[in-house]
Amino acid sequence: MEFNVYEFGFAMINFVVLMAILYKFGWKPVIGMIDSRQAVIDENLEKAEAARKEAEQMSAKLAEDIANARREAKAIIDEAQQSAEAVKEDILAQAKQSADSMLERAQAEIAKEKTEAIASIKGEVADMVVAVAGRLLSENMSDQQHMALVDKYIAEVAQND
Repeated sequence: MEFNVYEFGFAMINFVVLMAILYKFGWKPVIGMIDSRQAVIDENLEKAEAARKEAEQMSAKLAEDIANARREAKAIIDEAQQSAEAVKEDILAQAKQSADSMLERAQAEIAKEKTEAIASIKGEVADMVVAVAGRLLSENMSDQQHMALVDKYIAEVAQND
């Protein structure tokens, strides 16, 4: 293989012309497509970054909403517990008041029945005293015997009270 200057020169001219044609008609459109593609990629990256920031904001807002909901739920539970405690205290107070009033009525009834029983016993004692007095009158007793017997019966009645 021999080196030929004319062929080398012709090849160089062909190469330069081919490069000029490619630069004029091929390079600029390819660069334009690359630039437009780069612009689309940059725009998509900006959109992705904006979407990421929005997602972070939404996540933070959601976390805040969840925390607020938990606080509200805790407040509602605390309020319900306080309300239940108040109702419990009210029911206990009513039950105590009812038991106290029942106890008072029972004590009043017992006192009334005791008074009636004492009155009844006194009536019976009075009847017995009258009967004894009648027997004593029918028997002859001295005043001293009579007083001793009356004192004896009064002492017995006093012990029964």
